[in-house]
Amino acid sequence: MVDIRERLTDCFAAVFPDVSRQDIPKVDHYNLARWDSVASVTLFATIEEEFGLELDLEDLPALVSFEKILSYLSTKVAASS
Repeated sequence: MVDIRERLTDCFAAVFPDVSRQDIPKVDHYNLARWDSVASVTLFATIEEEFGLELDLEDLPALVSFEKILSYLSTKVAASS
């Protein structure tokens, strides 16, 4: 089974194809100008589809980096198991 980090990297690569896979873990909303509100919606929809879960709307404003999303998903996936 592919781990959460790899699957999340795939989601970021789909939404931000010009960011190298090695740089994706360092990406956040503040250092990637292309990560605007439209990109956020696209990214969150991609993550929901990939992981088969629904992100809580109240949690979305805090999900501003790869690492924060990874931590959030790790908790959500564990809770759904």
